[in-house]
Amino acid sequence: MSSSKDFLPEKQGGGASASKECCIILATTALSLHPPLSLLLLSRLSAARFSSTSRDEKIPFPTSLLLHTKTTLIFSLLVSAVAVAALVEILTGKNLYYLISKRRRLSQAWAMLFLMLVCLNLGFDLPIGTDTNIRGGGDFVTARRLVFVLGLHEIMVLWRRSVVKPVVDEAVSGIFDEGFGWMEKAVMAAALGYVWSRRLRGEVEALAALPRVRTELGMHVEAADVLGWWLYYLTAAIGGVKVVKVLLWAANKFYRHICRISVLSNQSAEQLV
Repeated sequence: MSSSKDFLPEKQGGGASASKECCIILATTALSLHPPLSLLLLSRLSAARFSSTSRDEKIPFPTSLLLHTKTTLIFSLLVSAVAVAALVEILTGKNLYYLISKRRRLSQAWAMLFLMLVCLNLGFDLPIGTDTNIRGGGDFVTARRLVFVLGLHEIMVLWRRSVVKPVVDEAVSGIFDEGFGWMEKAVMAAALGYVWSRRLRGEVEALAALPRVRTELGMHVEAADVLGWWLYYLTAAIGGVKVVKVLLWAANKFYRHICRISVLSNQSAEQLV
């Protein structure tokens, strides 16, 4: 007859497995925040570059390196590549990342993550812009922000499934699992909501507004500002496509339901006759 102590290793193993799963979810979610944190960094760099030229504000070293080199432009191109891949996938259903080998995807993921961490560490001394002139305005602000968040979520999903998940799975178990459960989805959505409500909502508008403000003030519009403006509206366009696809799906479901009711009513009428 076995005692209750015989079951202790199994319980400990189950607890260790649950802890490992939680750590994997947290690590995957942290790496999946690369797109929103990148946009936050780009908006701060644009606002700081505008302030340094219009008000002669001093940016401390080594943060000033980000403002006077091509680092911002290169970083914007990297983020834009992820956004373009997300747009292609939502329009055609084809994932461009699967054209790249898994080993190169792994190298690319770590390279982009390393670049982001370096830029974020250098960007800690950047002033948080509060000038209303470089905040987005105009009509349909709420709708624009809504589609922007939806587009940013789609970019995060692509980044997580195509880059982050293979990296984490290969590092932990060596087995790649394409899907992820409802808990991972909920944690990722909560993380995006936190970043959006705390910082991103108030600062990302600078990407869309700065080219217009520079033009109105007669200042030179830099290539990084144009690319940031394009990246902002590209993300919003991805969200708009998502909204249209959801509306078309709902309309199709409604149409099928109406057709089914019509067929059933016709059959009932024929049976009565």
